[in-house]
Amino acid sequence: MPDPVDPQRAPDDSSDLPVDLVGWATGHRLTAEEPVGPELARELLSTALGLRSNQLAGLSDTDVAAGLERLRALVRQIQRLSAAAAVDDLTGALRRGAGLQALTREIARFHRFGGKGVATIFIDVDGLKHINDSEGHAAGDTLLADVVAAIRERLRAYDLVIRWGGDEFVCVLPDATREDGERTLADIEQHVRDRTSGRSVSSGLASLESGDTAATLVDRADQALYARREVLRAQA
Repeated sequence: MPDPVDPQRAPDDSSDLPVDLVGWATGHRLTAEEPVGPELARELLSTALGLRSNQLAGLSDTDVAAGLERLRALVRQIQRLSAAAAVDDLTGALRRGAGLQALTREIARFHRFGGKGVATIFIDVDGLKHINDSEGHAAGDTLLADVVAAIRERLRAYDLVIRWGGDEFVCVLPDATREDGERTLADIEQHVRDRTSGRSVSSGLASLESGDTAATLVDRADQALYARREVLRAQA
């Protein structure tokens, strides 16, 4: 079963959302709940707009507060749009670019703080083209969504699922050994079969090695998939 969220992985730079633009401009990370007094509001607004504080002298405290709130509302809208752009509409998995950024952060986190490692699973949904051709694309879309749902049910809350291509997905398992990854991979394959009435996926596993980047780690998992597929074909 999926593990609960690790409290040690409290929100940090792993978020896919951009930083608060007002906070970035001023050196503060503000949230809508933080109280802002008149002096700080004036400082934040002037800095975020690239103005000297005396250039706001003609504005009342009420006007400054209103201007700052409008700017923060814009930031929140940008964050919502950025979050939507990072997620695949059909499956809810991360898009490839956002997923690579997230994997890069997990690798950096491991190098900073240590841990078990980072395991990556490359998954290819078997027979999707045949389903699209014989049953229609709606059936293929349903299969993809069901496969991702099955994958998520066997992962921990903070593991990542990335849509890599049309029928290809990458799972990122932070703080996981290769053995952890192998157990999760077997669990995913079985659960996909159970949840999709016998449909199957092909998969390959790679664990983080010295010198790996996000791209090389995923590439090795992809190569492992093809090597495993060839072994299975030879055994058939």
